[in-house]
Amino acid sequence: MAPTRPVRTAGRPPAVRTPPDPARAPLAQAQAPLGAARHAARLEALLGDPRDPRNPYGQRALWAAEPDALPAPPAGLPGMADVPGADQLARALRPLFRRDLALAHAWSIRPLSHAAVPHPAAALLGPAALLAAAGGVLHGTARIVDGLSRHQAAARQWRPVLATVFADLLACESLTAAALRSCPATAQHPHPDPAPDMDPGTNTDPGTNTDPGTGTGTNTDPDREMLAAVTGCLVPRLAVELLGDLELVLNECGFEDHSLERRTLARIVRHRVLAGAGRAATDAAQARIVRGLNAAGTAGQDEGAQHTALLRGTGTVEAAGTGTVEGAGTGTVEAAGTAALARLARRLRTERRALRAACAATAVHDPADPAARALADRQALLVLAARTLGARQAAAEAHRSFLGGAGWALLALGRITVRLGLPLPAPLPDAQPGVWEELARRAANGVDCDLYARRPAW
Repeated sequence: MAPTRPVRTAGRPPAVRTPPDPARAPLAQAQAPLGAARHAARLEALLGDPRDPRNPYGQRALWAAEPDALPAPPAGLPGMADVPGADQLARALRPLFRRDLALAHAWSIRPLSHAAVPHPAAALLGPAALLAAAGGVLHGTARIVDGLSRHQAAARQWRPVLATVFADLLACESLTAAALRSCPATAQHPHPDPAPDMDPGTNTDPGTNTDPGTGTGTNTDPDREMLAAVTGCLVPRLAVELLGDLELVLNECGFEDHSLERRTLARIVRHRVLAGAGRAATDAAQARIVRGLNAAGTAGQDEGAQHTALLRGTGTVEAAGTGTVEGAGTGTVEAAGTAALARLARRLRTERRALRAACAATAVHDPADPAARALADRQALLVLAARTLGARQAAAEAHRSFLGGAGWALLALGRITVRLGLPLPAPLPDAQPGVWEELARRAANGVDCDLYARRPAW
């Protein structure tokens, strides 16, 4: 049966929005550093309404321009000198990333990557931009599905799909934020032979940092190399996979190739190469992970400490069963989710030990070897899992109800476990309804689908 074509206004944002005043940039949430929030609000005002046909930075003008003939940036575009770190630069530039990947490439990523000494943040801003763009598509798709499912039962089947995409996106945001935070403040010559510390959760101390995207302290150079490599390899791959899920939902909801939503999605996939998130970049990042595997088999003497991060934020099974997990509330649903997180983390710790043994079996790993690349992919997924749990723990410490809860992390870790080819421990509570409710609420209220839940102007 052919999908029912929705009313053209179903789930769409209002046609008229009140333009923000650059001089009155709103404050973000309490956790948000003031500088990045103000820069982002001002940049949104400078970019203007994307639906205005007279706006040189609007959708119509940008889509008509070739990538090498884009408009010049406005005065006031934030750069590394304006914010205290690469993670804050990514937050300040998020309106640009959401607007257009080609524009983000030309204005912010290319200048950093083509400097005499390329800034290490340049390779990470591409994945951050891709996630921001994908979050915009998710936001619009969730609004469409929410509107349709109120009167079309068939549309409700897509709620769990979008909830899972949301959880995956938050996991990728957690990893990317941690990698950006670890970037040095100034450009440095790349490390000639990275030998990464294989523990993705080193220095995880939410007490020293309430940023929900990290839960980490200062990273060592090897840890920074591994975080950057995993982010550059895994995040673009997963983002394209999530965009494929969104394309399926839009198609089944009646939005065809020529629709604005589908054209926006296709443009993101096409221009990810400009943002430094294409196949060549992901392959190069994977090769860096492979080179890091050479040290993986020698770190087993402190294996207990190495795996601590995979259980942080989950509590113990016994504590979770009582519904008294710190920072996670006392409800039985949350308690069941926290207990399930502990079981998933235990399974992932077992996988980590198996990975170490596999790495130790070979003296030198060659990026051209398919077996070595497979090990690198497993390593990347385990780093993603640890950073997801770190972000959840940091949010719980900061008393953020949704991000500090178990639901989204349970969905994300379940997907990671399946991608690793591991069976899921049973029973697992159904976290999708709660995650969908948060996503639908954000879509209805114009709140971004990222870790910080900021409300963009457009």
